Amino acid sequence: MNAPAQLPGVPDGIDHHRVIAEMMRRACSPGFDTWWRRAGSVGFCANPIQLTGTDEFGRERIVWVRCNNRRATVCPSCSDLYARDTWQLVAAGTTGGRHNITPEVATRPQVFMTLTAPSFGAVHSSSGSKCRDHEKIGGDKRCPHGKPLWCSTIHEHTDARVGQPLCAECYDYLGHVLFTWHLPELWRRFTIALRRNLTKHLKSQGIVPGSVKASFVKVVEMQARAIPHIHALIRLDPPEGHASTATYGSRDHNDHGPAATCGGGERRSATGPAWEPPISAAELATLIQQAARTVTLDVQHPDTNRQSDNPNKSDDTAPPLVVRFGAQIDAQPLRSQNHTIPTESDPDVGMIRTSPRRVAGYLAKYVTKSLQDFGVAARRLSAEAIADLNVTDHVRAILTTIAHLARHAHTLGNDALAGIGRWLHTLGYRGHVTTKSRRYSVTMGALRAIRATWTRQRAAKDCSPPQHHSLFDLAEQSDEVWWKFDRAGHATPGDRTLVYSAALQHIHTRRTGLVEARRQARDEQWDPPGGRDG
Repeated sequence: MNAPAQLPGVPDGIDHHRVIAEMMRRACSPGFDTWWRRAGSVGFCANPIQLTGTDEFGRERIVWVRCNNRRATVCPSCSDLYARDTWQLVAAGTTGGRHNITPEVATRPQVFMTLTAPSFGAVHSSSGSKCRDHEKIGGDKRCPHGKPLWCSTIHEHTDARVGQPLCAECYDYLGHVLFTWHLPELWRRFTIALRRNLTKHLKSQGIVPGSVKASFVKVVEMQARAIPHIHALIRLDPPEGHASTATYGSRDHNDHGPAATCGGGERRSATGPAWEPPISAAELATLIQQAARTVTLDVQHPDTNRQSDNPNKSDDTAPPLVVRFGAQIDAQPLRSQNHTIPTESDPDVGMIRTSPRRVAGYLAKYVTKSLQDFGVAARRLSAEAIADLNVTDHVRAILTTIAHLARHAHTLGNDALAGIGRWLHTLGYRGHVTTKSRRYSVTMGALRAIRATWTRQRAAKDCSPPQHHSLFDLAEQSDEVWWKFDRAGHATPGDRTLVYSAALQHIHTRRTGLVEARRQARDEQWDPPGGRDG
């Protein structure tokens, strides 16, 4: 018996034979070429938004707009575009020289750091060696429930057991959920603590504290144990108004002299001396470590097992819980673009792995991840739907804990947990996946505006009349047509599969071309004069 056909982007439970029949019907239809060009006008988006409208002559107009979903499992095309925009944002902030970011940022102290969650119980890991060796844990130990605390298996990254607790009864699901829920506030307190540490350090060196400003870009990623951790790039900048400010020529910043009106006046010029950072990247990494290890957040203990007529009674209140980052805090100085390649004896040999291009690629990869890998869709959930989800027992226990806290938050008078039930679909995380300081780099909106302008200019060079409408048509005709929402997504699963496959093929082709271009450039750079023999 032949194995069922594997169709990309088709969820479980849908008849693949019916999807293939829909694909063949679309490919053989007379209007396929027009439909295919329309799908290509939005980059083969898997869930395009269709808008309809009527122009001043009474003709019906149809336009497709990208869904702009960052999740790779939802829309590969828009996810890849979001990752490329993130790469541009991070690369501009680390090396400069693009998107109105001064090249001087490449010489400023920068640190790539990772903040993880504390341990809430032993879990399976994929470290490349034995998961939990007997010798490392001190022998054949067992938990109070009689389950072994060792695991001699070498797990692959795709192993379903990675991230699952060795004993679910010992795992602290309450602490897990509270850390996830309060992580945005913990990060805010970390930024405050870092600025205070920076001020103290500068004062101890006899330097004016206002001569340095810290800016950052942050990306949140879910670990295998279904808890978020933070990757961030922190950079030191001169104060506002200095000749070496990070941005120039941007609409989001003040580029003109103080006496100029909006849009007029002379553009600022770098007439002052170049800014010299008062501390090094290694010193900044030390200050980051100190701030991350000392910042804490006291939260009210949501003791849902406590039964009391008066939950606010002092002698019946559990002690507060302390939320803090885990012990695995990594802060590595970022080597500058013109940093020479270190030798084995160079103390900066570890900085090879933290080059600006590599770090930008890391962060761009993280933003496309979603909870789909854990079996949780990108839609709001209800507590009643938890039992029907196709998830692991670990994820189900997290969702159950969140739902339990949501039901009892009002009864216990815990206002800090108000609304936690609305974030079941994010496992309790209520923050943004990507955030940055205003001065760090270009904005995502500015990058989209640049791309829209390029698209319109490219379309203007085409003398042939357009056979389909896309996003740049919408921008040009917005004053003439009253657009309204018609539908989201493709008409049939077969249409979506055709577009989904085309998006994956375009992404693969583009990445292959980039790899080959870089390899060729690297070969040409290291070729001796006269080329290779043969």
